[in-house]
Amino acid sequence: GNVGYDYGQNADGFQSIYLPNSYMSDFIGNHEKSAQIQYNVDFGKLGVLPGLNWTTAFVYGWDIKVRNVTDDAQEREFFNQVKYTVQSGFAKDASLRIRNSYYRASDAYQGAYIGDTNEWRIFLDIPVKLF
Repeated sequence: GNVGYDYGQNADGFQSIYLPNSYMSDFIGNHEKSAQIQYNVDFGKLGVLPGLNWTTAFVYGWDIKVRNVTDDAQEREFFNQVKYTVQSGFAKDASLRIRNSYYRASDAYQGAYIGDTNEWRIFLDIPVKLF
């Protein structure tokens, strides 16, 4: 389209689109093209530690149009996540995720989006069974 996807203007609660290349960045710039390489390891299937998973990915976006600046801005992200899910006991199915994203964008795209960022996140997921 002529612009990237504007979550705020569409007021959809951030739920209306599924983006397979979405990690920290959604790779949704104006006319942007993107590609991803992803690798997953389930350590339980390797007989090492059931419940332990690792995901790594690299996403590259190009041909981003930045109004009155360029038609060739670029962005890239390197993503890693380690997740452990408890297999038994009172905390069965609870999980802990540690995630890191290393994001870089060309100078022309810095002001239009989030700029260069290194980010760590920790998630604790605790399932609640009501019935």
